[in-house]
Amino acid sequence: MKQKSTEVFIPGPAGRLEAKYFKNQKEKSPIAIVLQPHPQYGGTMNNKVVVETFHTFMENDFSVCRVNFRGVGK
Repeated sequence: MKQKSTEVFIPGPAGRLEAKYFKNQKEKSPIAIVLQPHPQYGGTMNNKVVVETFHTFMENDFSVCRVNFRGVGK
């Protein structure tokens, strides 16, 4: 069965931030936050490296979140 992440929105003083979050069902699973490269160099939360890193953490029993801190997207 394929694991699914959830789209979440984090409120902030300059507006909300879009994020993808995966909660591992194992008790006491480690947590990882994957951040994007600098926007001037193509950085978004959908950057290939960010997405692959996110999925690697999921596959290794982490709870993991990637955030679009640029304030664009949804």
